[in-house]
Amino acid sequence: MHRVMCILVIAIFSLFTSGLNGQSKRDTILTIEMAVNKTIEHNPELKVLKKNIAANKAVKLQSGLMPNPEFGLEAENIFGNNDFSGFRGSEITASISQNILLAGKISKLEKIADADISLSEWDYEAKRLEIITNIRKSFINALGVQKLIEKNKGLINISNEFVDNLKKRVRKGKISPAEVSRAQIVLSLLQIEINKLESEYDTSIFEMKTLINNPSLSFEFLKGELKDISSLPDYDSLRSKLKNNPVLKRYSKVYEKQKAVINYEESKSIPNLTVSVGFRKLNEVNANTFLVGASIPLPIFNRNQGTIQEAKIRLEQKKIEYINIKNKLTLRFNLYFNKLKMLLTAAEKLKSESLPISEEAFKIINEGNLVGRFTILDVLDAQRTLFEIQNRYMRILKDINTTIVEIEGLTVTNIE
Repeated sequence: MHRVMCILVIAIFSLFTSGLNGQSKRDTILTIEMAVNKTIEHNPELKVLKKNIAANKAVKLQSGLMPNPEFGLEAENIFGNNDFSGFRGSEITASISQNILLAGKISKLEKIADADISLSEWDYEAKRLEIITNIRKSFINALGVQKLIEKNKGLINISNEFVDNLKKRVRKGKISPAEVSRAQIVLSLLQIEINKLESEYDTSIFEMKTLINNPSLSFEFLKGELKDISSLPDYDSLRSKLKNNPVLKRYSKVYEKQKAVINYEESKSIPNLTVSVGFRKLNEVNANTFLVGASIPLPIFNRNQGTIQEAKIRLEQKKIEYINIKNKLTLRFNLYFNKLKMLLTAAEKLKSESLPISEEAFKIINEGNLVGRFTILDVLDAQRTLFEIQNRYMRILKDINTTIVEIEGLTVTNIE
C-alpha cells in the first residue's frame, strides 16, 4: 500500500512539473494572436470608448423620462390691514402642474440616443481595427528582423567554417595568411550587420511592447511565419470590400441619427402643453375650492425653423463627409495595392532568378576554390553577394506582409 501511494505521488508530481514546464515554455514565445489579444486587453483607448458606450446608454435612459411635476404653494391677502390683517382674509392655493411633451418628443429623443449608442459602438470597432492593424504590423516587422538575424547568424557560421578551412590551408602552406585576413574582414562586416539588426530588433520590440501597453511583458522570441504570397489579389474584388471598413459603415448610423435630430427639431415646432390642478382655501368665507388649468405657448414667431434648417444642412454635410472619407480610404488602398504589386514583382524576381543564381555561383566558386580554379577573393565576393540578396529578399518579404496587413485593415478581409 505504501509503495502504491509513493508511485501515485511521484506521478502527480511529474504531471504538475510538466504542466509548469509547459507554462514556462509558453511564456517564452509570443505569437501574433497573443500580441493582438494582449493589446486589446490592455489598450487604454478601447477602455475609454467602452465607457463612452456605457455613458450613451445612460443618456438614453435619461432621454426616455418624463419631466417632473411641479408643486406650487401660494398665499394671497395676508398680513394686510383691517379685514385682511394676519390670515383672516387670506386665500391659500396648493397646486400641481405637469408639462406634457407633445408630438412624440420623448420617443424621438430616444431614437437620437439609440443612434448615439450605435455610433459609439462603431467608434469602438474602428479604433479596435486600427489598434489590431498597428500591432500586427509591429509584430511582423519585429518577426522579419528576427528572421534576418537568424539567417545572418547561419551565414556567419558558414563564414566561420570557411575561415577555419583557410587557416588549415595556411598551416599546410597552401595559401598566404593574407587570404585569411581578407576573409576575417568580411566576417567582421557581417558581424557589424548582425549588431545593426539586433539594435533594430530591440527597437521593434520596444515599439511592440508600447503598443501592447505592457512594458514588463517578457518573452524570448517571436513565433510565426511570414506569408509568401505569389499572386496579386484581384483589385476590383478587394476594393469592393472597402465598404466593410467600420469608419464607413458607421455612416449609416450617422445618417440615422441626423434624420432623428431633424424629426425631433420639427416636433419642437409643436409647443408642449402644461396642465395643472389645485386646491384653494378661502379663509374669509371659510370655503374650499378646486381649480384646473392648462396653458400652451402660441407658435407665432418661434417655430424652431432655424434649428430645423440647420439639422437638414448637417445631414447634407454628413453625406459630403462620407464621400470625402471614402475617397481618402480608396486613395490609401490604391497606394498600398500598387506597393504590394511592386513588392511581389521584386520578390518573385529575387526568388526565381537572383537567389538561385547567386546560390549556385557561390557553390561553384567555393568548390572551385578548393581545386585552385577560383581565388579566395572570388569566393568572398560571391559570398557577400549571396548574403546581400538573401537579406534583400527577407526585407521585401517583410514589407509584403506589412503591406498586406494595411490592406486587410482597410478592407476587413483576410488575404491568403
